[in-house]
Amino acid sequence: MPSQITSDPELAEFRRRIDWRDERSFAHAQKITRPYGDIDHILTWCKSELAETWRWQMIEMAAPTRPGRYIFFFDSERDCLAFCLKWA
Repeated sequence: MPSQITSDPELAEFRRRIDWRDERSFAHAQKITRPYGDIDHILTWCKSELAETWRWQMIEMAAPTRPGRYIFFFDSERDCLAFCLKWA
């Protein structure tokens, strides 16, 4: 069983190694609700169309009978607006 990260220095080192960014460090955010199966298409679009750093987080997993809820974070206002025009 893998060991758990228990101290603040260990957590800081873990975050540094995985390029961790807290959502508060992004200038813009947009929540969306999408049907089951849509998130892959949205992520592909984001990877090809967005110019600056962005992240996403699943709030509630989609299922065949209910949509999923997600939040996207953006450094750039341009990227956030493009995302909103396309997906919000």
